[in-house]
Amino acid sequence: MATGESRAKVVVTGMGLATSLGLNVAATLESIRAGRIGLGPMDHMESTLPEGSIGGQAMELPQGYAPGLPREVRYLRWVIEQAMAQAGVEAGGTSHEPGRRAMILGTTLHGLRAGGRFLRTGDVGELRHFLAGAVTRLAIQGLGIQGLSATTCSACSSSLGAVALGVTMLETGQADVVIAGGYDAVSEYAWAGFNALRLVAPDAVRPFAKERRGMMPAEGYGVLVLERAHDASRRGVAALAVVEGWGESADAHHLTQPDPKGSGAARAMRIAMTRAGVRPADISMIAAHATATLDNDAGEYAAFSEVFGDTLAATPVVGFKSHLGHTLGGAGGVELILSVCSLSDGLVPACATVRQEDVEFADLRVAPAGGLRKQITRTLNTSLGFGGANTCLILGRCDQAREAPPIVLAPGPDREAWITGYGVVLPGISGVNELLERLGSVDGVVVPRGEAARVTDEQLATILNVRRVRRVSTCVKAMLASVALAIRHAGLEGDADRLGLACAMLASTHGSPAFCAEYYAQIVREGVLAANPVLFAEGVPNAGAAHVSTTFGIRGACQTIIGTRTAGLDALGLAAMRVWSGASDTIIVGAAEETHACVDRAYEHFHPPGGSSGAPGFFSTPGSVALVVESSASARARGARAIARIERYAGASPTEVVADGALCFGDIEGASRVLNQLECRSAVLGSANATWIDRAEALAVRRSPGASLVESLHGRVGDLFAPGPLLAIVRAIAGGSLGRMTALCTDFTGTAAAVELDRLE
Repeated sequence: MATGESRAKVVVTGMGLATSLGLNVAATLESIRAGRIGLGPMDHMESTLPEGSIGGQAMELPQGYAPGLPREVRYLRWVIEQAMAQAGVEAGGTSHEPGRRAMILGTTLHGLRAGGRFLRTGDVGELRHFLAGAVTRLAIQGLGIQGLSATTCSACSSSLGAVALGVTMLETGQADVVIAGGYDAVSEYAWAGFNALRLVAPDAVRPFAKERRGMMPAEGYGVLVLERAHDASRRGVAALAVVEGWGESADAHHLTQPDPKGSGAARAMRIAMTRAGVRPADISMIAAHATATLDNDAGEYAAFSEVFGDTLAATPVVGFKSHLGHTLGGAGGVELILSVCSLSDGLVPACATVRQEDVEFADLRVAPAGGLRKQITRTLNTSLGFGGANTCLILGRCDQAREAPPIVLAPGPDREAWITGYGVVLPGISGVNELLERLGSVDGVVVPRGEAARVTDEQLATILNVRRVRRVSTCVKAMLASVALAIRHAGLEGDADRLGLACAMLASTHGSPAFCAEYYAQIVREGVLAANPVLFAEGVPNAGAAHVSTTFGIRGACQTIIGTRTAGLDALGLAAMRVWSGASDTIIVGAAEETHACVDRAYEHFHPPGGSSGAPGFFSTPGSVALVVESSASARARGARAIARIERYAGASPTEVVADGALCFGDIEGASRVLNQLECRSAVLGSANATWIDRAEALAVRRSPGASLVESLHGRVGDLFAPGPLLAIVRAIAGGSLGRMTALCTDFTGTAAAVELDRLE
């Protein structure tokens, strides 16, 4: 880990918030100070809930604001505009180049409400708003954000994880301003799932109380503008707080049950404190995840007790969910904003439903009614998600923070990002050698189309103990298999110590649609009380990360980039940034997809089969690709071979978005912008899939002097979506035909990403 002195100081300069207690930061904060609780009837729930059910529905937006857009898009755009206005980042202004403005959001549900509309009406056009990439693109249209945009999921720790990624982007110079945070809309999908798991409280949220009875699903939208302190000072913009440190970990324990000892959460806190250079006694307030479920609160307390020891009794704890309910993927961002307010105001808010005598744990202190006035120099926020994903972030006051030079961390000799292993799983293909043999011996399509294009348990039985994973989705099984092959290829199999310190940066465009569709269809047919808890838990977008963590004992940060074709390439680029910054030494990068009739129907609605240039028309293929990315120092220390070096990464958002009857499309300039950012002069591995994307990428390459478009895998393999560009990389470096190369991928929204690599073998 790089030292704190070598890092650029990252500050918060703008905030936007919408909750059940207010449509901005001031209104929400005022209500919390007054002890109000934002729980009540949920008029915008898609299904009828049992009588007396309540939750945290966001307050109504002005009727004329962004009419016609989906609920999650309207609210998300609302808070982004708030945050940008406070930070002085104007849509058409010159405070930053649009291409240097990035967006990283966290969510669990993304546009899932669109899935319910599709199931009820059969209108495939509803699915154009389903994926996370489509939600983001519509939310930021016209706001002058043209750099990287990505969505991460680590369940209920998603938005705090997004902020941590935003900090890494700024530290490594990938952007000059990052809008980070998260969102989740009120949803029958979530309510039914948590209720099926018996986690929904009947009346009130009572964190850490002896008689706590569960959480209350809510919606919330919270984003923060992050930038380097030097840049904010140069612009004359006031910094609201300093992000002093962050830490992430995985329990490697269970999909839905937290580690009862709180070991993973404690590890995330210690990492954050080490990165910030502080001790437990330096923390003035803890903003706990505090869901008020029996096991989560007990595990979180165990973590606090382990880390803070005797100082815990002197550190007040606040549970914002007692006021707002559980805002799911938005919780970390929402609660971080409220912690910024506590830093500046010197007030620890009270838990709305809990007095000190109600608390189960003797040395855990909550503020009295009306709050606790005290000098607050630092706050610690925790977010803990399904699958054991833990994130911790420490904020400090700007007037007491140590000044640091605006140094951007660069990949030095020991911080190069090397690829040291890879694994591939496609229908009938298990391993890179099988892929190369098939490509060399079969003309035309090497993976069959339709029903024959399946990754089967029989195929995976040579790699995994399929009986142990019989209940997980095909997408997750394929992910586990490709990761197992990559770990084996990298020489890490059986190295429990090194894998225990490793991280995972995974990706999927669609997640596990078979489980999601079956789960959701039953709710639509039979009502919310019919929800299947197993399908709900296994269908969350980060289920693959949870299973990878538990299967291989990976206890570092585990995030999943979702909702775009570029997700796999974004995961690789973000992993490289973590290595360059010194945050991680070993990262498992993987992407997986499964096919499903709903997915194929949506794409074929706009891209019917029927060919271009003699190649088959658009069709999809399931499969998974995994890579092991290591720091050069770590790889050298264990004598690992360097297969390729990741040189640079770039992402771009479209300048405009056009909604079609089936999907959401962007302009064709994203591919050109990412190649220009990289000053590409190498062979380009395109992501052609027999749609307009082929033409857009070919045009982008022609505009880049010195670049050349090499043979695409399209026509041999269908559209793999997130794993597609990773497969192109593996084929190129394993085949040995290229030295320097740039993998390019364009999403249907116009979002684009590119990663430049050097083959080293």
